[in-house]
Amino acid sequence: MKGRTEDMTFWEHVGELRVRLVWSAAGVIAGMIVAYAFWRTLYALLLTPLTRAIPGMELHFLSPQEPFVISIRLAVVGGIILASPMVLLQAWLFIAPALRPAEKRKVAPILPVVLSLFIAGVAFVYFVLLPVSLNFLINYAPDAAAPMLTQDRYFGFVTALCLAGGLLFQLPAVLAVLGFLGIVDAAWLWKHSGWALVVLMILAALITPTGDAFNMLVLTAPLMVLYMIGTGIVWLIRRRAVRQG
Repeated sequence: MKGRTEDMTFWEHVGELRVRLVWSAAGVIAGMIVAYAFWRTLYALLLTPLTRAIPGMELHFLSPQEPFVISIRLAVVGGIILASPMVLLQAWLFIAPALRPAEKRKVAPILPVVLSLFIAGVAFVYFVLLPVSLNFLINYAPDAAAPMLTQDRYFGFVTALCLAGGLLFQLPAVLAVLGFLGIVDAAWLWKHSGWALVVLMILAALITPTGDAFNMLVLTAPLMVLYMIGTGIVWLIRRRAVRQG
């Protein structure tokens, strides 16, 4: 039995994609409205890593409109995060008709894993990497230099780092999809784990703001663990395919 998308015309595909994009956009807008209602709570939440690392540290703004701009920016970021389950669902509803029933059963469990890994990556950056990085960066300055952090620069730094952590933690899901498609197998991943470590260390060095070896290893270690977990998942996928085949 083949997916019904094989019977759809090009414009029907485009129409279906438009519907999914509209629902995704509606979810993001609804999430932004909710996030804006609680933007001061979100502000305090994102400020916590800084105040824990450097007690008494305050943020400043350099223009009259900056507080309002920050509230909108936080609402956008919060809206996207709140709407991520809706966006993921719409992506699945667009792809699922093209899959066979057996393929749907294999792919569907990956969706909640993707969301969970993203949350885990953001949490790791928020609770572990940010306090260490902020403490190192601010205290690195000589005693004669007084820090004056602006809202714009700080929240841009924090949100970018959290997003990068959430994306990097998708590694097991990416490997699982590649294994499901037959592009990689567990033996290949294990054989090239050394190269994987080098690549992950480079990515960690690019993402960690401090650039020192300690912070780089703080991010590299969980990524390497996720790589090995992904390798195990690929092995299980291949083993199950052999049994069924």
